[in-house]
Amino acid sequence: MNISFNVEEGNIFEYILDNIPDAITVVDTKCTTLFFNKTSEEYFNIKKEEIIGKDLRNVFPSSLLPKVIEREKAYHNIYNSPRENTYTIISAIPLYDDKGKLIGGLSRDRDITEYMKLTDVLSKTQHNLSELEKELSVTMQSESYFSKIISNNTEFIKRINLCKNISRTPMNILINGESGTGKELFARAIHHESERQGNFVAVNCSAIPEELFESELFGYDEGAFTGARKNGKPGKFEEANNGTLFLDEIGDMPVTLQPKILRILEDGYVTRIGSNKEIKINVRIVSATNKDLKEAIQDRSFRKDLYYRLNTFQVQLIPLKDRKEDVVLLANKFLQKFCMENGMNIIEIPNEIFNIFKRHSWEGNVRELKNIIQRSVLLAKESNNEKILIEFLPDYLQVIDVEEELSLDYDSSTQGIEEYLEKIEKEIIKKTLDSFNYNKKKTAEHLSMPRSNLYYKIEKYGL
Repeated sequence: MNISFNVEEGNIFEYILDNIPDAITVVDTKCTTLFFNKTSEEYFNIKKEEIIGKDLRNVFPSSLLPKVIEREKAYHNIYNSPRENTYTIISAIPLYDDKGKLIGGLSRDRDITEYMKLTDVLSKTQHNLSELEKELSVTMQSESYFSKIISNNTEFIKRINLCKNISRTPMNILINGESGTGKELFARAIHHESERQGNFVAVNCSAIPEELFESELFGYDEGAFTGARKNGKPGKFEEANNGTLFLDEIGDMPVTLQPKILRILEDGYVTRIGSNKEIKINVRIVSATNKDLKEAIQDRSFRKDLYYRLNTFQVQLIPLKDRKEDVVLLANKFLQKFCMENGMNIIEIPNEIFNIFKRHSWEGNVRELKNIIQRSVLLAKESNNEKILIEFLPDYLQVIDVEEELSLDYDSSTQGIEEYLEKIEKEIIKKTLDSFNYNKKKTAEHLSMPRSNLYYKIEKYGL
C-alpha cells in the first residue's frame, strides 16, 4: 500500500477519512505525521497545520504508533486516556507498500468518553443502590413486624400490643378467631418479634390427610415405609428447631396424634418414624383455631392436657364485623398495595362503595375484604377506570339498601302519596345510576325494569 495524498485519488480518500467519526492519524517510518483527519482535530484540539510534517512523538509522547513502527506489529482495541477525563479505544497497524516494505503506520482512536462517564455513573448508582438496600434491610429489621397489622379499634390495638409484649417470652400461644381474621399474620409477627434464630414453619392441620400427619410432623428415616425417600426426611418439628411451629386449625388435629404432640412438648425430643434416635429440639408453638376447644374437650375430640399445654397464653381476635372502623383503613391499604403491584395510579373508592362496605356483615373478615379490593382493582385496570364502580363488586354486594340510602321525609300536609312515591322512585334511580357510573344497561338489570322504561323515567325525572 503506497501512501500519498498528493494524487487525485488521494484527495477522495482524504475526504472519506475526514468524515468518519473516528480520529485517524497516519505517520511514516520516522513517525512524521502525514495525515490527521478533522475528527482528530476536534477530539485532540489540535489543528492539522500544527502536527502535519512534525514528529508525532513530540505532540503525543505516549502514542501507540511509534511502537507499531518499531515492532511492525498491529494492536487492536487498546484502552487509552490521552487527556484528563477523556478515554479512547485505539487500534494501530503498520502500513506496507506493494513489495512488502514498511512505509508507515495508521491509528484509529474511537472516543469512548461518554460511555466511560455513563459506566462511572452506573457504577456509582449501583453502589448507592447497594448501600440503600443495606440501609433498608437494617430499617426493616429494626421496624416492628407488628406495624404491618393496622387498626383503629381500641380493643384490637390492645391485642396487638399484648402479643408484641409476650413475643419474646418462651410461652406457647393459642390464637382464637374466626376464619380470615389474620391468625397467621399474628403468628408470623410473634415469631419475628421473638428474635428466634430458627424458621417460622406453618402447618394447616385441616389440610393434611390423617395417614400422612405423623410423617409430616415428625419426619421419617430411610426405609421407614414403602416410598420413603432414600435419606429420609425431617419433619416440621425439626424444620422449626430454634424457631416457631405454627399449628393452624389445631382443632382438626387427629385425636390419635395428640398424645405424641404432648410428649414432644413435655420432653423436648422428637423421634422420626422408623428410628429409635431422639432428636433434641427447641420449638415455640403458636397454634390457632376458629373452634371452641373447650367444647371439643367435652366431646372428646381434643385432649384436655394438650389444650392447657398449648394455651399458656390465649389471644382472641376481633372479627371485622365488630370493628367496622377498620374497613375504610384496610380497604385503602389493600387498594394502595394492589395498585402498585399492577403498575396503576391509585384509584378512588367512592363514598357509595364505602357505604356498602360499612353495611356488609363481613363473614369472611379481612380476607374477604382483601379479595374484593383485589378483584375491583383488576376490573378497574381492565376497563381503564379511575375509581371502583359498584359493578366491580361481587353480586351479593351489588344491593342498594333503600332504607339506608334514602332520606325523604313524608309531609302529608303538602304531598300526596303519588308525589311522594315518585320522589322515592327518582331517588332510587338516581343513586343506582350513580353506583353503576350511569351504565343504563346494568342499572335496568339491577332495578329489574325494561331499558325502555328506564329511559322514560330518566327523561321524566330530568336525570
